[in-house]
Amino acid sequence: MFFDDRKLFCRGLLAIIAIGIIVRIILGYFLEYNNDVTAWTMTIANIDGGNGLYGVAGYYYPPVWGYMLASFNEIIHLIGIGSLGDYFTDIIFMDEIKEEAITSTPAFNLAFSMFLAVADILVSFVIYWLIHHFTGDAVKGKIGFTLYFLGANVVIISAVGGMFDTFSALLTLLCICFLIRGNDFMAGVLFSLAALLKLFPAFLIFLLVAYLFKKDRENFRRRLCFAILGAGLTTLVIMIPQIVDGTVMDSLSFVTSRATGANSEDIGSILMKYSSVIIYPIIVVLLILTSITFVRIRTEDVDRCFMYFAMFSMVLVFLYPGTPQYLILLMPFLIICALLHDEQLFKPMILLVIGSSVFALANISSDLISIVLYQEWLSYEAWESFYNVMHHWRDGILYDAWNLAGGILQYLATVWAGALFIQRLRKRKEAAVDSGIEETEG
Repeated sequence: MFFDDRKLFCRGLLAIIAIGIIVRIILGYFLEYNNDVTAWTMTIANIDGGNGLYGVAGYYYPPVWGYMLASFNEIIHLIGIGSLGDYFTDIIFMDEIKEEAITSTPAFNLAFSMFLAVADILVSFVIYWLIHHFTGDAVKGKIGFTLYFLGANVVIISAVGGMFDTFSALLTLLCICFLIRGNDFMAGVLFSLAALLKLFPAFLIFLLVAYLFKKDRENFRRRLCFAILGAGLTTLVIMIPQIVDGTVMDSLSFVTSRATGANSEDIGSILMKYSSVIIYPIIVVLLILTSITFVRIRTEDVDRCFMYFAMFSMVLVFLYPGTPQYLILLMPFLIICALLHDEQLFKPMILLVIGSSVFALANISSDLISIVLYQEWLSYEAWESFYNVMHHWRDGILYDAWNLAGGILQYLATVWAGALFIQRLRKRKEAAVDSGIEETEG
């Protein structure tokens, strides 16, 4: 057997960790999506310059990620990485570069990829813990670990894309772990951190409250108050610098710009503006109805049932199409529920991995910049031709088609997972009716 169920760090799991880290080292050093990673180098440079997160334009996320970047900055100072990026005026023509042709250095890229790899490992271990907690099966837990840590979309988005959604998944899962363990204050703390890192975990609030009510109705108010206290104090501590500096609205600009279309007049931004205004209220209503259904459904294992409803809640959140990094938050729930509830979920999970990977690799011409400028394995002329074919041939039809194909696949995967949940819920209700048992509690 590849995985030994007698100890956690068996040879099989150590081999999985080694493979995952080696792949991330190679990809992280040689490939990097310049658009996002360069933004992190500029944010770190602003922090070093004493400007704070919002003192200079360029950082648009809530402050939690900025604080993480500040911590990462201390790490790279300790290991002696001095140069974060270099100017290359030859690439100023690129669509992603609006003002300055900056490319992050391979040393920075590698260090940053390892920073995200730590989060990937931690998420994988939390997946292991949850599966082992529910099933008592260490082998199943290690399979869950492997599916996340070696997931192609997870590897590409962390090691190449340089996006931090794996931290969002980590904080969300830890919130759930503390809630299941009865530590409501810490669950509130982690919920606040997750919601202030990326908006999407905040949509779980309805189901989290429903869980407290269903799990422990006698102590519901007390437990909810502890959770609110943890979330409230954490939010206050995080936002104090922005309150003092008067930059609270700046710290929320990522959310508000998405809702307003960033004041842009192009058709994509206009569609985003009005579709989000229509779709997100519908999603909120569906999330509330899902939480009510969870409270009413009759089950002997509230915790296990909760994980399945959490997966479906994440599916509902992403009914508004997202880019590949956003769907990293859905991956752990799909993996856990496939191993706990329904093996049929492996099919949409695999489709999600494929679709998100295809979508993310639409930027492959940009990802090659480090190889062209630092390694010189590919001539600048050959790379420029490839970039122009991908982005400008017939108005970028190849790039758009690649994006569209990946987007459709990952969206189908999301809808498929939701359909399997609804189908399973319907069969459960039919079985209850046939047996003469009330499916819902009063």
